[in-house]
Amino acid sequence: MRNLVLLLILVSLFTFDSHSQTTSNTEYDTTSESDFINAPWKLSVGVNAVGSLGTRQPFARLDEFQFKNPFALAIEHKWSKYFAIEQDLSINGYEVNSEIDGGILKEDYTYISTNTYIKYYFSDVLFTADWLDLYAGAGFGIFSVNELNSSGNLAFGGTVWVSDNIGIRLQGVAKFAVNAKDRQFDNNHFQYMLQAVFKL
Repeated sequence: MRNLVLLLILVSLFTFDSHSQTTSNTEYDTTSESDFINAPWKLSVGVNAVGSLGTRQPFARLDEFQFKNPFALAIEHKWSKYFAIEQDLSINGYEVNSEIDGGILKEDYTYISTNTYIKYYFSDVLFTADWLDLYAGAGFGIFSVNELNSSGNLAFGGTVWVSDNIGIRLQGVAKFAVNAKDRQFDNNHFQYMLQAVFKL
């Protein structure tokens, strides 16, 4: 009986020691990841170009993009090494006599859009480069040209860091509109952004 009690005590001590080491390592890894995400919030400010073809071909007629008052703003929170959430706002416009979806506009139109993305940063999986962050994202948004519509979005982009806290970002977004066939202007389109990124 005494030998059984001693055996149980030894097993318990060994298990506790192993658990303590695992917990210690986990805390160390978490701290390491927190150190990596030393600035989880980022602000992006820049310009955007909106496609006017109503097509799902991202590189078709790249000259057919609108660039009128093309403001783009985004705020991002990165909660882990690989994942972040972003909310953006963009404004652009279509001038009278511009071609959009095969028709000629008889008046000016304003484009406004806001979107929410979940982003996956995958550059660290491919290579080690502190100056470059590549990501892919998916989400949903709303936009308006002459009427309000919603869209499912796919995004791909990258940020080149020119200093510890400032970067340049290029992003492309494919927007697949709801009821696209029933909308004259508010249908499928592509949007590209060029922005300065600031770690907050």
